[in-house]
Amino acid sequence: MRPRPFARRRAAKKLDQQLGHLLWRQAHDRFARSLDRYWQIVEPQASSTIPQEQLNGLINAGNFLTDALVTVQKICTVCRARFGEHDLDVPNGANDIHRYLSRAANDLAATAQAAAMFKRGQASLESVGRRAEKVLESVHAAEQLLDA
Repeated sequence: MRPRPFARRRAAKKLDQQLGHLLWRQAHDRFARSLDRYWQIVEPQASSTIPQEQLNGLINAGNFLTDALVTVQKICTVCRARFGEHDLDVPNGANDIHRYLSRAANDLAATAQAAAMFKRGQASLESVGRRAEKVLESVHAAEQLLDA
């Protein structure tokens, strides 16, 4: 069931308060858009020719990636508070964190692409898993740098 428009607006306002409209919001939104794309491709309700066990693997990977979105939001919120906002320029001290967040979003888009190729029979389920692991590693690295 899709969230109602009012609920989406309220969630967007909350993100605006936490992340602003500049660099850290952009980093969060890139990850979120890639995650949305992943779920559009996997879409468990759509009729598919892949076995249920393999679909469950895609869904399981998607659940881990969805959990990572919460971590990305936390990282971006803390970075905005710690480093401030300077238009879309990455502030000093946040270069590596921002680089890992960007890498995670790019790897998540590649994960969605691997899932699409798998559903078409042109890639393996393991390739989706490897891509998803790279996403989680990048998010974890950004979190470690934030805590350091």
